[in-house]
Amino acid sequence: MSDSDSYDLVSFAFNGPFIHSERPPIFIDARNPSRTLSAGPFKRLVCSLIAGFKAHHVQILHSAVYLAIVGAGGVYMGCSPTSSRHELEHFVKLSDPRIILTAESTLSMVRDVCESFSPPRQICVVTETAIDELITFANKDTNHPIPSTNKESITTESVSEYHLTALVTHGSSPWLRIATVELAKSTPAAMFTTSGTSGLPKAAIRTHHTIISHHLTVHYPPHYISDQGLDAKTSPIRRLLALPAYHSFGDFWNNLFPLRYGEPLYILPRFDLAEFIAAVEQFHITETYLVPVAVQMIAQAAKSNRRIRESLASLRYIGVSGAPVDAASLQRCEEVLHADACVSQLWGMTEVGVVFQNRYGDRAYPGSLGTLLDGYEVKLIDPIGDDVVGLGNEIGDTGQPATGELYLRGPGVLSGYKGRSAAVVDEEGWFPTGDMVYKKDGHWFIVGLTKELIKVRGYSVAPAEIEALLLEKEERIADVAVLGVKTGDGEEAPRAYVVRLKGKASEGGMQGGVTEEQIRAIVQQHLASYKALERGVVFVDSIPRTDTGKPARSKLAKLDRQREELAALLQAN
Repeated sequence: MSDSDSYDLVSFAFNGPFIHSERPPIFIDARNPSRTLSAGPFKRLVCSLIAGFKAHHVQILHSAVYLAIVGAGGVYMGCSPTSSRHELEHFVKLSDPRIILTAESTLSMVRDVCESFSPPRQICVVTETAIDELITFANKDTNHPIPSTNKESITTESVSEYHLTALVTHGSSPWLRIATVELAKSTPAAMFTTSGTSGLPKAAIRTHHTIISHHLTVHYPPHYISDQGLDAKTSPIRRLLALPAYHSFGDFWNNLFPLRYGEPLYILPRFDLAEFIAAVEQFHITETYLVPVAVQMIAQAAKSNRRIRESLASLRYIGVSGAPVDAASLQRCEEVLHADACVSQLWGMTEVGVVFQNRYGDRAYPGSLGTLLDGYEVKLIDPIGDDVVGLGNEIGDTGQPATGELYLRGPGVLSGYKGRSAAVVDEEGWFPTGDMVYKKDGHWFIVGLTKELIKVRGYSVAPAEIEALLLEKEERIADVAVLGVKTGDGEEAPRAYVVRLKGKASEGGMQGGVTEEQIRAIVQQHLASYKALERGVVFVDSIPRTDTGKPARSKLAKLDRQREELAALLQAN
């Protein structure tokens, strides 16, 4: 575990190079900056919550709750607050939680779902009032009283319900410490839901060891930090996050960096363009992590608006992940920022963490995923014949870059899926990612997801390649997703769903923007003939996407089938 003697996650968080103190704040609510927590009060709050979780058997407060759950010997798992009842039932059945924390807005559905399970579940209700009271509690001392009205509980045959503040009425407790690497490797700390491309989402188990090792692999001091390095009172890094905290990508930046390095974290519950720009300006944000759609929105908004560009002047690094993004989109965003700013990709997935990264200052290949991080190994497999086509080498037998399905081995790989006995890695420790990639000059490039490849007359077509081309070549396209659609002879062919950029006119002066003919011509001109949009172009108001910015192709495919059925019905009549 390289430079750390801390084998458990909570010790690792608190035992970093940053000197903990009462000030300055390291967790700040970007919507309400009076809500802050410094390292000392934060540690007090975590230990109080640990005592509460132990007593019950197990937004800026998310990290405190996360570390308290882990520190009490429990396992954290988050899910989207927009989950349907069906999805929530699946998550409860999958994780079998003792305690469920929920906001008031989702309390009714959580109650209903818990009625279907036994033994009884404990529901801890998180309210805005409770958040304010816990911040006050942490920033003063452990003797500060919590109003008795929030200690009231409701108990039925299937549910035991109480408010979040009830957890800090049990004194303080130290966290669970892990003494050996072997124990850290076998002790789960958190579970993160996958995107569920092959059915209902799975829960990937990450141990204390994998989370810590992964963090040490990814962390580096960017060049825009002064030579003096970190300071106990101030940090040159001021990070803004508008990512879902329950997702592994948001979780990674949320919970360890502020505590371990004293880097202030400003938190927005979701990405809103105006709110994001205002927060960057108000708090002099230097670093953020976004999904591709957000990067494209920033570039479009700032291109012709000098005031927005001035508001973003403090930004030095934007890391982009969650879905493939074309080089042109990254460059357009970089052009509206400070001359020293970098906008670049990093690649990871729930099961393995971040594996490829373009670090600050690496501008060699803007469209690449970056270079392979230390500790990881790669091999490329032919998805059809299972033959090894590359072991990190750049040139295949044909003289072209060796392209294949990415298999990984390294420190961040999950230990398994909850409730599934099947091995997630082969006998040599290799994990299949499902992504098709190749390597050039030490940088890695993604072609597409094997499950999303469109089979056209024996050829494999990656939707991401067509999407990237259209976004690069046609500025009147705001968003696009490509699907494989059945043809009359039972084969597949690409169809593009396109969102026109509002306010743009076509070359002929007609309002409405880019036309289908122009879009099809771009693909025909720049790509092989079998990649042509034979199934046409459909213009839509928006592309359905996941919380991490990936095109929700299953939803889009369902809409496409409904569209085909309606068209057939109208034609029959």
